[in-house]
Amino acid sequence: MHTISTLRRTLGLSTDNQVRNRIERIKDLLSEHIRRGPNNQIFVTDPGLELLKRFQELYDSGLTLTEASYVLRADGMNTRSKESVVSSRLALNEAKPGSADAQAHLREELAFLRSQLSLLRQRMQETASAGSDRTTSGDPWWARLWEDADVA
Repeated sequence: MHTISTLRRTLGLSTDNQVRNRIERIKDLLSEHIRRGPNNQIFVTDPGLELLKRFQELYDSGLTLTEASYVLRADGMNTRSKESVVSSRLALNEAKPGSADAQAHLREELAFLRSQLSLLRQRMQETASAGSDRTTSGDPWWARLWEDADVA
């Protein structure tokens, strides 16, 4: 476990506040690597130290603290996405034996939805043709209400 002062020396920083600022910038990445000791003292584990070293290297290469934190997060997301791709492929492979039942169910549901859609289209056409017979002037349905409300 590393304290703020040992982190300052390891990272080559001049003040403890610089270490605290770096910890604050990537607190979400370091959350599982930070421990609190007596008097609320901050301790960072070895993997947390590696993250802070990487963060400092990015900063030393010319990036701002904000840019360096974005790069670390992007690296972390790429690592997580590679892990999820592997697990999602495994899940797809496990789902294959029951896929014939699922496909049959989806086909039935699709056929039902298509029949409902055709019924709705038919009703809309009937309503539109019945509406055109009632209003020969072409005025909207609310035009009669507008005339009734006109009190001049």
